[in-house]
Amino acid sequence: MAWQWLKRWLNREGNRRLRMPPTKRQRIQRYFECNWLSDGGEEQTRVSSISPTGCYIDCRATVPVEGTHLQGISVALPGGTVTLEGTVIGASPGVGFAVRFTGVDREARTRLCRLVGVSA
Repeated sequence: MAWQWLKRWLNREGNRRLRMPPTKRQRIQRYFECNWLSDGGEEQTRVSSISPTGCYIDCRATVPVEGTHLQGISVALPGGTVTLEGTVIGASPGVGFAVRFTGVDREARTRLCRLVGVSA
């Protein structure tokens, strides 16, 4: 009830600095080997954070710009490799980039959900 009042107050006051706490998503912070296809060919990197909806790829050499669609993201998970595609939603040159998965098939989604401990 208090959150509803606070939310209305924030919207009425137009205070953009105070925000509601973000929705907690199921994600694990763990390193997995990863390959993905760039304009220059195949890149061998690692994933440092993964969820059923996306991941963060550590990559110092080649960082695609935000909005780039990537195909052929292969992540070595326990029990085998899963191949995904996604869109870059945030990039930090020299550090890495965040990817939101698109077109995830049922098997891959089930494996990712099982990995992070949520139901598919």
